[in-house]
Formats: sequence, structure tokens, C-alpha cells
Amino acid sequence: MNAAPENPIPHIPDLVERDEALTALDVLLADSASGRGRIALVHAPLGGGKSKLLHGFLETVAPSRALVLSATASGPERAVPFGVLSQLFQTPQVPQPVRDDMDALFTAMTAREESADPATASLPVETVTDLRRVVLTLVDLAESHRLVIGIDNLHDVDAPSLRCLSSILPRLRNASSLVVMTDDTGRRATSTRLRAELLQQPNVHRIDLGLLTRAGVHRLLTQHLGAAEAARLTTGFAEVSGGNPLVLQNLLSDHRAGLGDDPRAYSRALLNCLFHGEPALLVVLRALAVLGDGAPPQRLARLAGLDAAAADSALHALNSAGLLDGTAFRGPTAAVDVLDDMPAADRTALRRRAAELLHAEGAPAVAVAEQLVAVGHTGPPWAGDVLLEAARDSLAAHRTHMAAVYLELAEHTRTDDSSRAALRARLGRLKWQLQPPSAVHSLAPLIEDVSAGHTDTHELIDLLWTLSWHGELDTVHGLLQEAQARHHRLNDVDVAALHSVHTWLTCVYPAYPGGVPRAPDPAATPHRAPAHQLDPWSTAAALAEVLIRGDATRITAQANAVLHTARPDHHSLWSGEVALLALLCLVYTDNFETATGWCDHLLAEASTRNTPTWSAVFTAVRAETALRAGDLNAALASSQEALDLLPAGAWGVALGLPLGTLVLAKVRMGRLDRAADLLAEPFPEAMLQSRYGLHYLYARGHYRLATGQARSALADFLLCGKLMRKWAVHGTGPVPWRTSAAEAWLQLGKQDQAGLLARDELSRLSPGSPRARGLALRVLAAAAGTAERPRLLEEAVDVIKECDDKFELARTLTDLSHAHKEAGDHSSARRAARRAWPIARASGAEALCREVAPVTPGAPAPSEPADRPARKNPKGGVSGVAALTAREKHVAALAGRGYTNQEIAAQLLITHSTVEQHLTRVFRKLNVKRRQELP
Repeated sequence: MNAAPENPIPHIPDLVERDEALTALDVLLADSASGRGRIALVHAPLGGGKSKLLHGFLETVAPSRALVLSATASGPERAVPFGVLSQLFQTPQVPQPVRDDMDALFTAMTAREESADPATASLPVETVTDLRRVVLTLVDLAESHRLVIGIDNLHDVDAPSLRCLSSILPRLRNASSLVVMTDDTGRRATSTRLRAELLQQPNVHRIDLGLLTRAGVHRLLTQHLGAAEAARLTTGFAEVSGGNPLVLQNLLSDHRAGLGDDPRAYSRALLNCLFHGEPALLVVLRALAVLGDGAPPQRLARLAGLDAAAADSALHALNSAGLLDGTAFRGPTAAVDVLDDMPAADRTALRRRAAELLHAEGAPAVAVAEQLVAVGHTGPPWAGDVLLEAARDSLAAHRTHMAAVYLELAEHTRTDDSSRAALRARLGRLKWQLQPPSAVHSLAPLIEDVSAGHTDTHELIDLLWTLSWHGELDTVHGLLQEAQARHHRLNDVDVAALHSVHTWLTCVYPAYPGGVPRAPDPAATPHRAPAHQLDPWSTAAALAEVLIRGDATRITAQANAVLHTARPDHHSLWSGEVALLALLCLVYTDNFETATGWCDHLLAEASTRNTPTWSAVFTAVRAETALRAGDLNAALASSQEALDLLPAGAWGVALGLPLGTLVLAKVRMGRLDRAADLLAEPFPEAMLQSRYGLHYLYARGHYRLATGQARSALADFLLCGKLMRKWAVHGTGPVPWRTSAAEAWLQLGKQDQAGLLARDELSRLSPGSPRARGLALRVLAAAAGTAERPRLLEEAVDVIKECDDKFELARTLTDLSHAHKEAGDHSSARRAARRAWPIARASGAEALCREVAPVTPGAPAPSEPADRPARKNPKGGVSGVAALTAREKHVAALAGRGYTNQEIAAQLLITHSTVEQHLTRVFRKLNVKRRQELP
């Protein structure tokens, strides 16, 4: 092994970090020239590049240096006698007579081998004689040529060839020969004994190939993709491939084929590797794909049908090859891809065995249920109970979707009608929280269950809630009548529950026509608990009752108390309804900051519980809160987000809330074309009968006002009033329709009607309604005389400031500016406009900004009217506006709009004295004496 290589090792493409191995082979080749036979055993894990190294090395051996004989063994050819040995002589470098002689020899040897008695251990005399001829032939070839023999995959060499090699290699020890073999000791050989004998030769040199390092991965990628792409991909490719050259080559091929970062590339490479591996490796891998990452080795062994040692050996081989990371796949889709590669019947059988194994071991219910769901297997008698337990555990872990899947399969395990109905009801609740459209299809069976008497009252009232969401009022009414007809079978608790539902319905649908169910027996309920301690439907009814009464103080107190305990849960849809109604109570009573805080809290809860429907609903409330606080940008963003979270068709009648907010935000921002597009979208017909329809009608009315359709707008506002005829005895209700109707009357030129409506609104308001009072005062001012208008608007400004509605404050200040101007008080008009503009800008009210925009820093000064002639001064020069410099015009314009000298100096970044000098020249050139004359 001390001889130096005869020639530099040529570059072999795709062989990285294999320089030491190639050098060792070249040294052995040089050493063999002295007549000392050498044997090299190249060892590497599965996919480690043994074959590529061997064939790459053999290609570097020039015919002038040696005679190269090679053979490749494979698993399917293990049963072919002398298949590998005969390959050695099937090369053009062997003289034709020798090839013919060896071909005839191996044909005869194969025939004897196939007819020999397997129980006979000794070789026939003829075979021994033939083996001597093979040896002599190789020795003769070695005398005239240096001999290089390459045998790939020693572990797959057929037994007769192994026996021959055991006889041949010792006889080549003193010949000029190099035998290079590749092997994987982690794989079972055709004959372990014969392989061991073969490798006991004293001149065997082992060469180990390791997995590629990160640097090696980078080097290979650089060769194929260039430095920039290699820098981007190295880390990911190194982690996914585990340094396995075969996997890396597959990943690289996929990338070069344009598949990019396809996660299935690892799976394809993995299966490609296992095609060449031991069957046990694939069995263990499939078991791991079923059981999931981190499965205990003992469980893997049992599912794979192997003993513990065999399973451990397979796992060791897979990890040594970098194909697994412990008991975890290196690619996200690998488990699915491995199972998809199986025949469907085998995959189903494996899943069923896994379910039975996990259940027998007492594994968590979710682990067992996953296997049952994968194949729809409900045969075992214990399946139903396991699926129900898995659903409960999944809900506790906020895996709502999987809980619904388990319940859906569990329904098929139940035989009695009541149990199946209860499961359908639970499943319907979960489906609504995940995606309401999917719950619509389950409504018909649920209605049938109720009519057949298979459900209890709690399941009935959950169904009533769902039906009301979808606007199915006729069905709701019919079910309530059926329940009332069975009143003799209902206890007082059930009667109270139905009565609560009716009270709540009149809040959701103000004109709900149903008769009131039989009231509960007062003696049975001597003490009424606070709303937040009641059942959720009773709490909803209590909130509905105070909301209908319109007492702002009671509404706020009760809503706050409820929100401390109200959370959407999976036991009843009413829990989410309670939270929603309490939030709206705060919004309707102008408690915007409190409502926003609770919205954020409930949104976090809905996100944690993975209930996208409730997330969308609370986002819609957040949008309405922002709208009423005058933050139009936030209102627009949140309402759009709500509609993105839940498509319009899934909202039912509640669509009116986010859609109304979005439309009104667009109108107030001046984006009337987009508002028109939104109003052209279809909506459920029942929506306009609901409380949510009030939001939509109110928004549509304001769009019509903004586009000059006053009569249509008035019709929308009056329809709001018709819906709320039983509402808001002491308040304004969800929308201040009287104030908006008064605006429509004003646009129609009917000041008297407008004033009557505005005063009617003011008479109904409680002291805790600053926003509604401010809106009514603003409209009342518009209907009043010119002299009275500024006072009313000043009062409106003071009131609206209490609720912090930026848009309404800016609008009222704008009206105040116009009122002062009409009264001839231009200075006060300018001051009001200056106050309105930044508030309108902060609100996002673009149209209002344009209406009141003052001259701002950097803005050009207003130009002189074209019909005003320039004046001549006594000395013959030009006077008037034409005589002013650009800076003097700017200063004059600001002064004329009511800005003080100090404010002008700050805006133009000049000194106070400079402003005074400019104004002195302006007064002289314009021939005026007071600032009031400048406009």
C-alpha cells in the first residue's frame, strides 16, 4: 500500500467528498503492479454512492494499464447460478476464444447446479474441475495483463458465484490483480457464511464511504446550478437528503426538471432507494408512515410483523443512510406518499391492524381514531366509543375539524335513533362553526329528528338558532308550534327555554310573527339569576330584552357583566350568540373602546378554538365599532377581512352587518362607485326582516342620499323604523333611523318634517346617548333658522366629542363652518373649517377633506379671480394681486382664511416679524386696512 499512484486521478462528475476513496483505490492499483494481488471492499449505506464510485473508478483505468472485468449483482438475479461470475468474461477486452470457452463452461456448470440435490453439501467433481479452469483462465489473463475485477453489490451475488469467488481470490493473491467489491453489511447476503469466507482474505482493504457533509452538498449543487443557486438551496437540500447521495441526486434532478421545491421530491427519492433495499426496510417504513413520527420501535416492530432485532436493524440501516431522522421522515408529505405507493387493499389492512394494535395497547383515543378514519373502519365493537372520546379530546385541544370528522364516523356506529340524532346535532354545531354552508346540508335530517321526537329541548333550540341564522323563519315558527303543541310533555325548564328563544327571536327579527310560548310557572322559578349566570339561551333572551327596551345604562351594565364569562364553545351555538349580542349592546350604546377590547379578546378565543365562523363574526363587530368611532379606514379593512374569512353566501342574514359597514365606510370615504358595486351583490331575502338588515338598509339609505336619491333613501330609513316599531322605547336602537330620515326630508326641502323627526329622536334619548344626541342636534340645526343654527351645532360638537366619533365630529364642524359663513362670521367659519379638516383626514373621509381643505404647507395659494382687474398705483406701477410676490400671495391667502401670524410663520417656516413685513406690503399693494378685507 506504499506505492504511489501511477497517474493523477481524473475528475469524475458528481463524485464529491470521495477523493480519499479514489486515491486509496489508485494506490492499490499501483501496488498490484508488483505482482501482489489486492482486494478492496467499498462499504457505504443504502444510496451512499458505492456503485457510482466503483464504476467511476473502473472507467478511469485505461486499457493500456489493465484488463477490466466487471459484474453487477442484483436481488432479482440471486437465484441465477453463476450469473455474476459469468458476467466477468462478457467484455470485448477478453479474447473471443476465451469468451466462447467460458460461456460453454458456465452453461454446463449451471445445468449441473440446477439439477443437483440441495441436500448435498459437497460440490460435484465436474464442478470442481471447471472451477480450476476458471481460475487458470484468470491467472493466464493476469500474466499477460494487469487484471482489475469490479463486482458491485456483493450482498446480492448468487451463492454459486460466491463459492467460486472464495476459491478464485486466494489464487490471485500472487497475481497482478486488483479486485474491487462494493458491499453493505447492513443488508443480508445471499449466503452470510460464504461472504464471510470471502472477506477473510488477508489482502482485503476496507474503504468506508460516509454521507455527504453540508460542504459536499454545496459543492455538488454548485457544479450543477451555479454558486448563487447553491447558496440558496444548500441548507434545505442538506436537511432533506440527510447527506444521502442518491436522495440528493433525485432532489437535484427534480429541481432541474422545473419541479422547484416540491416536497414530494424527498418521497420519490426515498422510495427509489428502498427499491434497491431489503424488504424489511420498506415494511418498517410503511409501519412508520401509519403510526407517525416518533412511534416507539417496539410498536413499529409489532405492526411491521418483525421481531425487535430485525426492526432495530432496519431502523439503524435507514438512519445510517440518512433516510430517516430517528423515527421521523425528513419530508412533510413522505408518510402520505409512502402509503399512496402501497396497493389499496394492503394499505387498508395495515391501517386496520394499526387501529387494533393501538387499542390493545391502550393508546390515546385520537391515535386509534386516526387509523379508523383513514379507512372508514367502524367494525370493531369498541369503535364508536373510541371515536366519541377522540372527538372530546380533539375539542379540548381545539382541533375542531378533526372532532367533526370523528363524530361523522361515530354516527355510523350507533343503531338507536336518539343516539344518532344527538350525534347529528353535535356534528351540526361543529360544522356551523367551521363553515356554515356545510351545515346547511345537515339541517333537513336534524329537522326530521326533532319532528320524530328523537331530540331533547336543548338540541331543538340549537337547531332553532341555526335556522334563524339562515333566515328559515317559517321552519322556526313551525318547530316552535310543534313544541308548544307538546307542552304537556315539557317541564318548566323546557318551557322557560322556549320562551327565551321567542324573546330572542323578536330581537333578531323585530317583526317576528310567532305567538309567545306558554310562560314558565313563576312558582317553579322563584328567583331569576343574573343574566351572566343563566343558560346561554336565557342570557341571550335577557340581553335581547334590555336591548329592545333601549335603556342605555342597563344595556351597558348587563353586557359588561355577561362578557366576563361569555365565550364561544362547542357545546351550544348560543354561547357564541351571547358574546355577539353583548358586543352589539356595547356598540349600540357608544361604548366603542370597551367593545373593541372585548372584540380583541373574543377574537383571540375564537382563533385558539379554531372556529373561523366566530372569528369572522367578531371581526364584523369590530368593523362596526370602528365605523361608529369614525375610523373609516379601520372599518373598511375589518369589514373586508370579515367577508374574506367567511364568504358572503355563508353569512346567512348576518351578512347585513359586515356588508352594511363596508358600504357605509365606502360612502363616507367618497367611493360611491365601489359602494354601488357592493349594493348590487345578492343577499338573503330574509335579511331585510332581521336586525342585521337594519345595518344594510341604513347604509343603502346613506348611499342614496349621497347620490341624490332622497326619496329612495327616505324609504330605506322609514323601513328601518317600521322594523323597529316595538324597539327602543327610551333609545335609538341599532341605527338612528329618525335622524337619517330627517336628512332625507331636508334634501327634499321639507325642513318642518325634518325638524319634527329630529326633535322626536331627542325626546327618546337617555342621558347616556351622546352620539345619537349629537347627530340629532346636527340635523335639527340644519332644519333651524340661520341665526339659531350655529348655537345648535356648537352644542352638537360638544356632545359628539364625548363619544369620540371622528367622522361625525368632522361633519358637524364642517356644518358649523358653513353656518358661521352664512351668518357672516367668516373668522369663526375659518376656525371651524381648520378644526374639521385634520379630523376628517384622520377619519379617512376623503370627500369631507376636499370640502373643508384649508391651504396647507406646500399647497399653492388660491389664484386671483380672473374677472378682477389689476389696479394702477399713482406712480404708474401695477397694484392689486398682480403686484404681489408669490410669498406675499401665500401669506395673504393664509391670513384671509383666519390664520394668526404665529400660525402662518410656523407653516411657512419663517419668522413672526417676516410675516408682519409681508402683510404690511400686502395691505399697501391691495389698498386694504384690515385682515377681514383680504378674502
